[in-house]
Amino acid sequence: MNDLTIDLQVNQGQCSWAQLIEIAHIAENNNYSTLWVADHLSGQVMNAPSMPECFTLLGALAATTSTINIGPLVANVGNRHPGVLASAAATVQNISAGRLILGLGAGASPASTFAAEQNALGIEIPRTMQERHAKLEHTLDVLDEIWSPTRDEKFATFEMPCKLPPRILGVNSAALAKVSGTRTDGVNIRSSHPQRAEILRTAQEAATAVGKSDFIVSVWDWFDEALLDASSPIRQQLAGEGVNKIILLMRGVPDAKRLAVKRSL
Repeated sequence: MNDLTIDLQVNQGQCSWAQLIEIAHIAENNNYSTLWVADHLSGQVMNAPSMPECFTLLGALAATTSTINIGPLVANVGNRHPGVLASAAATVQNISAGRLILGLGAGASPASTFAAEQNALGIEIPRTMQERHAKLEHTLDVLDEIWSPTRDEKFATFEMPCKLPPRILGVNSAALAKVSGTRTDGVNIRSSHPQRAEILRTAQEAATAVGKSDFIVSVWDWFDEALLDASSPIRQQLAGEGVNKIILLMRGVPDAKRLAVKRSL
């Protein structure tokens, strides 16, 4: 249980910049491992009046913190050209001196309520899950190409991260879980997903098959003080499924007193 880390995620559209700075410092000073923000373009889909762009925000948070990891959970590969994503992520990695964890996701279906922001901008969403997964794998290919130490000369002056950021895939299916295990450094799923254990097992087996020994197995859930206690039965169950990172999302403006409660790790 000692190697299970606790992270914090915020909905930045519901916070002012001053509040986000305060939250970041509280999280850093209370030993949260990573501070995550969402990647959305419209506040509407997150019940917020607006929505600061995630990589711009992460760069600012990197400059105002010094030890806590930061990252998007998750960056929708449909929101940016893969090359723009590579440049944005590398920039944040360098500003933070290597503290970025890059969460990636394939994006929601065209029928999802989350598609409203892409529809508003005329961004075409692949219609099938297989097409969305293919787009995500193409993004991984581009990241690998641009960040390779032996990259093509045409990328010679593109931003290169000071070190490769760990990449975590947000998944809802065994198919994408397998991709996370074979091609990235970690997996994330909602804790309440009905197939959570099976999907996490698929990711871990895929990672083991290619020799990964430090694979990140993470779940996200709503902020609950019970999950800060190492003796929590839920935490014990998650650890039994191989989970080594719990990401807690607090609704609204995070409560400083709740965040600073003494945690048993």
